[in-house]
Amino acid sequence: MRNQSHASIHRLIRACGWAGILVCLAWLAGCEGGGGGSYVPPLPSTTSGTVYRLRVGDAVLLEVFQEPYMTTRQKILGDGTISVGLIGRVAVAGLSINDAAKKIAAQLDQKQLVNPQVSISVESYAPRRFTIWGQVRSPGALVIPGEEELTLPQAIAMAGGNTDIGDVRNVVVTRRNGDGTQKIKLNAMSPSASDFLIQEGDTIFVKETLF
Repeated sequence: MRNQSHASIHRLIRACGWAGILVCLAWLAGCEGGGGGSYVPPLPSTTSGTVYRLRVGDAVLLEVFQEPYMTTRQKILGDGTISVGLIGRVAVAGLSINDAAKKIAAQLDQKQLVNPQVSISVESYAPRRFTIWGQVRSPGALVIPGEEELTLPQAIAMAGGNTDIGDVRNVVVTRRNGDGTQKIKLNAMSPSASDFLIQEGDTIFVKETLF
């Protein structure tokens, strides 16, 4: 009987492949216990192709090739600017690192430097905080890692996953919208949840399972 079971497993692996087997196991784990259970999706990873845009509070290193006196380390101020020798303050918040470097180079080229080569690197990122509470194992204020994007399932994972009575199919995200807020109802188990990105200031509430 045991040999027959082993043979059946091998036939299933050959037919579906390991990826198919893992998907099935994940689906069964999510279905176990209805909306409850311990659903812990993968932790965040860097999203390929994402272009980071400089933010207020980022600490940056500014360098100009063969101009060591221009090197400076500073934080982007609340008005979105940094101080650059020869030209004063330059607005860089909201720009990509490459675009900010090109902007500074263009302004320097109009001053005393000819065809300057400017580089900017981020030494530390301003924290982007969100809050998660309700039926998760470690509720509280959390920080979106570095320059990464964070999806709803990943945010729940950062909070330790849902509790035994947490219903990840019934999640509400409260988001600032202009002068007010909006409430977004989501199912963290749905495929579309992996496309829903958490924003700074979001509040996530995981509801309790209704039996």
